[in-house]
Amino acid sequence: MTTRRIVLYGLAALLVVGILNFVWRSVQIRGELGRIASANTATQEQGVRNLMARRALFDALQGGAPPKTRLNAIAALQRIAAKGNELEAFNQLLQMQKDPDTESAEKKTHPVRDAATTAVAAVGTLYPERLLDAAKDQDKAITDQSREALKKIGAPMMTQMAARLGDAKLRAPLGGILSGIGPQTVPLVTPFLAADKLPPADKPDDLAKAKVELIEVLGKYKAGKDASAQDRAYIADAARAVIPFKDDPNPNVRRTVITSLSNLEDPVGAPVLIQALNSQATDSDARQAAAGALGAIATPEATAAMIQAMSEYDLRIATAAAAGLRRAGEKAAGAVAGALSNPDPAIRARAAEAAGGMKTPALAVRALRDPDAGVRAAAAASLADIPGTASITPLIGALKDPDGRVASAATVALARIGQPAVAPLVSQLTTAGDTEAYYASQALTTIGSPAVDPLLSAAQSPNGAGRWAAITLGQIGDPRAASVLETLSRSTDPDTAWAAGVALTKVKQG
Repeated sequence: MTTRRIVLYGLAALLVVGILNFVWRSVQIRGELGRIASANTATQEQGVRNLMARRALFDALQGGAPPKTRLNAIAALQRIAAKGNELEAFNQLLQMQKDPDTESAEKKTHPVRDAATTAVAAVGTLYPERLLDAAKDQDKAITDQSREALKKIGAPMMTQMAARLGDAKLRAPLGGILSGIGPQTVPLVTPFLAADKLPPADKPDDLAKAKVELIEVLGKYKAGKDASAQDRAYIADAARAVIPFKDDPNPNVRRTVITSLSNLEDPVGAPVLIQALNSQATDSDARQAAAGALGAIATPEATAAMIQAMSEYDLRIATAAAAGLRRAGEKAAGAVAGALSNPDPAIRARAAEAAGGMKTPALAVRALRDPDAGVRAAAAASLADIPGTASITPLIGALKDPDGRVASAATVALARIGQPAVAPLVSQLTTAGDTEAYYASQALTTIGSPAVDPLLSAAQSPNGAGRWAAITLGQIGDPRAASVLETLSRSTDPDTAWAAGVALTKVKQG
C-alpha cells in the first residue's frame, strides 16, 4: 500500500470518527435538552448540570430549544445557584440574560431574557462581586440586564454597590441605583467626592467626569412631603457635599452643582442658587432650574431673588422666576403683591401669573383690574388654578373685557374650572350681550357633557336663551339635544330657528 493511499485512508477514518462524534454529541445534547424539558425539577437540574459540565449549556439552549425549555433551564439554574456555592450556575444565568427571544414582533416582549434577569436578581446577593462585574460586561445585553437585576435587588446590595463607585464604568449607573433606593444611601456616596477618592489632578478629564457624575447622583435624591426628619437631614448632607464644588475650575462641574442643588431643593443650597439666579455668567438652563428650586425653598431671600429675576432681559429666566414665585404660594404673597404695583407691565403680568399659586383669588382679582390688557389676561389665566369656586364670578365679569385677549383667557379659565362654572355660564346666554354670550358658549362647549342638561333647560325656558343654547348644544353634539333642537327649529324667532336647525344637523351627523 502506497503512502498516499495510507494518508487518504487515515483522513477518511478521521472524518468518519469526527462525524460519529458529532452525531453522538448531538444525540447526547438532545437527550439533555429532553431532560431539561421534563416536568421533573430534579431531572431538569441534572440535564442542566450535564450540559454545564460539557460547557455546552448556553449554545445548546440557543440552538433551537423552545422557549419553555429555556425557561425550565433558567428555573433550574436559579435553584442550583441558590445554594450559594454554585458560581458556574450563576454565570450561566448571566449568559441567559442575552437570550435573543421575542414573544411577538408586535409586543416586542422578552419572557426568557426577563426571566433570566429576575432569576439573577433573586440569587444575586449570593454572588455580589460577580454581578457587579457583569454590570460592566463587554456584552451590552448582559450589562444592561445585570443593571436591571441590581435595581431589583436594591438596598440589600447598597454597600457593595457603593464600594464600586470608584470604578469609572460603574459610577454613574450604580449611583443612579443608589439614589433610587432612597436618601439613606447618601452617606455611602458622599465620601467618593473626597480628594483621595477622586482621580488624580494630572488626569483633568477623568477628574471632571468623576465630579460631574457623583454630583449628578447626589442631585437625584428627593425628600417628599412626608419625608422623615432623618431623610431630610440626608438630603441636606447631599447638598453640603455638592456646595464646595460651586467654584470648580471646570464649567461643567459648576453647572452640575447648580442643577443638582436645584433638584435637591434643600434650604442649605439656597445661597448658591440665589447667587446662580442673579449671575449673568451662569448658564441659562441652570438659572431656570435655580428659580424653580427657590420656589420650593421659599425663604424671604429666595423670594427676593425671584422678584428681582422677573425683570431679567432673558424671558426664559423671567418666566422661570414667575413660576418659582407661583410655586412658593402664600409664602411669596407679600412680594407678589408688591410686584403688582411695578411700573413695568411685563413685570406686573408675571406677578399676575405668580398669583395663581395663592390659596385665594385676591391678588389675581386685583391684577384683573390692571390698566394693561396683558396683565389682565395673565390674571384671568391664573384664576383657574386657585382652589375653590371664588374665581368664577370675577372670570364671568372678565368675559365683558373690551380686550379679546382677556375675554379669551377668561373663557379658557372657566372651561378649566368645569362643572362648577356651568350655571353661571348658562346664565350669560340670556343676561349678557352677544359678545359675552359667545364667550360663555365657547366655555360651555369645551366643558361638554356636564353642560348639556342645564343647556336643555335653558333652551326650553322663555327667557330668550334659545338661540345661544341651541348654538352651544350643536357644538357639543350630544344626541340628547335632538328633540329640543327640533322644537326650537320651529321657533317664531328666525334667528333661533336658524341656529337650532344648524345645530340639529350637527347633532344628527354625530
